[in-house]
Amino acid sequence: MSHHHARIHQLKGTVGSCGANYPEDVRAIQKMINNAGYRLATGRTVGLNGICDPETEQAIIWYQRLLTLAPTGLVHPADSSFMKALVNAHSPGWRPRNTSGSLSVNEGQVTFDSEGVDYITAVEPFRQRSYPNFSRILHWPPKFSSGVTLGRGYDMGSRSTGEIYSTLRQAGLEEYKAVICSKASHLKGRQAGQFVKVYGPLVGEISHSQQIRLFEIVYREKLNYAKGVYSRNSRHVPNPLPWFNVDKVIRDVFVDTIYQGNQTAPEMVKIMASSGTRTEIIQYLKNDPILSGDRRRNEIRVRSLSK
Repeated sequence: MSHHHARIHQLKGTVGSCGANYPEDVRAIQKMINNAGYRLATGRTVGLNGICDPETEQAIIWYQRLLTLAPTGLVHPADSSFMKALVNAHSPGWRPRNTSGSLSVNEGQVTFDSEGVDYITAVEPFRQRSYPNFSRILHWPPKFSSGVTLGRGYDMGSRSTGEIYSTLRQAGLEEYKAVICSKASHLKGRQAGQFVKVYGPLVGEISHSQQIRLFEIVYREKLNYAKGVYSRNSRHVPNPLPWFNVDKVIRDVFVDTIYQGNQTAPEMVKIMASSGTRTEIIQYLKNDPILSGDRRRNEIRVRSLSK
């Protein structure tokens, strides 16, 4: 698979406070800062004059703090994470073209398919208007209770800064991306939407493999919760079928309904624990007003049960 890489300006010297500040280097940094969404985030701009003035130094410090780097106001030629983050934001058309990659997971395929879509590559402005469910970028499901989301269902709205950073690093995301995303901790509603608008370009597009690893981490949480729901409610069924003896596809569909906040889960558990068939589960899904309200998601469930 071929990749296109952004052209990163190679600094001849340091830029910023007490730096060498060669005009060509300063102008390159100023351009990257402006194109990386500095005005959108702060309401300020820096001039493209090749002069390292106080405004340029403050902008450098702002991005250093954002990336959890020492806020020295000075950029060195070897500061690859700083340069890479800005280039990633202002050169979306040069991001790696993830034209192929796995969209299959070992467990939870129904939920993986329901939580987003994929296509050739995300370019400015992420094609969000045509593909509102594209998942390999920061996005915000337009609901007040939803937080900043990445991948197939990793919602950061109720997670701590440390948890987000640790999880994303486990999933293989670059450190600077994990740092930026961690700042979305506990943001919901319009605040989450604004965060995506400002910082989405800096994070850019994650790879297929990173998305799968992230999903596997998140899915384990929901799977364990779903098992608990099944265990508590199956006690009311005579000779209930043990969880691991339930049809795997039915289990996957059940976990997916838990993602959606299944308010009639006890009813579904009763069918499952009584050795109910896929046909019975399909009928339940179609009759439940809330679950059937998400037409696309319910169609994916029914399709998986009909195979």
